[in-house]
Amino acid sequence: MSQGTASPTAVPGPEAGPRSAGGLLLPQCAVALASVLWGLWWIPIRGLEQLGLTGNWVSVAVYGFGALALLPFMLPGYRRLLQSAGTIAMAGIFCGAALAFWNHAILIGEVVRVTLLFYLSPIWATILAAVFLGDRITLRRGLAIFFGLSGAATVLGAGADGLPLPRGEADWIAIAAGVAFAIATTIIRKAGAGNSVPQSFATVASAALVAWALAVFHPSGGGSLAGPDPEALYLAAAVGVLWLLPALWLVLWGAGRIDPGRVAILLLLEIVTAALSAAVLTEEPFGGREVVGCVLILAAGLVEAVAGRPWAPGILLRLRRR
Repeated sequence: MSQGTASPTAVPGPEAGPRSAGGLLLPQCAVALASVLWGLWWIPIRGLEQLGLTGNWVSVAVYGFGALALLPFMLPGYRRLLQSAGTIAMAGIFCGAALAFWNHAILIGEVVRVTLLFYLSPIWATILAAVFLGDRITLRRGLAIFFGLSGAATVLGAGADGLPLPRGEADWIAIAAGVAFAIATTIIRKAGAGNSVPQSFATVASAALVAWALAVFHPSGGGSLAGPDPEALYLAAAVGVLWLLPALWLVLWGAGRIDPGRVAILLLLEIVTAALSAAVLTEEPFGGREVVGCVLILAAGLVEAVAGRPWAPGILLRLRRR
């Protein structure tokens, strides 16, 4: 989930200056841990729903508590932040919408299917960067798009008309989440690096607002607040403060200290974690089609991570040595 929020909000340049293997190990571990936390994100979300925070009220509670916890950190230096408030707000709206849509899709769909379709986000980001930022779609990026779309087609399978198209609301919402995330990363990239605290606040606050809109106005997205277990709100606060915010901070802190391509590779752990945890803990289908789709989308992420970078041929070898 977090791939788009990683490098854009980094404060120092990636790998600025000489770095020792020991200096890179800690930020790499931080990004990897964040990926695992995001890959397991579906577990507390579904658990809270079973306690009575049904539908999108789960997201309202979790993201709302996360935003409240960040609010005090927004007060110092707020005048300086007003200069970039427009970019922060716009990126936060799209990134928050992506998180809210993703939670909605997880609650009504299959974990692996939703995660894989969301992870088409780099494909949409590549296309958006080509259209709005003038980036050239190289052969490697074209190959990444091919792998990603092939993986999506494999996961979706053939419908009644023989075409691998989204067949339900969860599929469409997961794809919409990926598109929204790609738009957010494109906005941040065009504007340049920003401050991670206000960007995180804008993201989780927007996610809470979008989730509230879904809960109130979506025909099947609200559920009911009538009978949540009393401990549900306490647990939602714990998830928002002790799971959501650390996952955001870890990826932001780590991404500011290592190369963006390396960050993108480490964030692919999210797909693996989500796939393995869902296969073990749920009865959702996880067969050959899901495995092939997972491999293809992972391949797309790997190709995209090294596309157009001078260190591309040796990155995996260097990662292994480190």
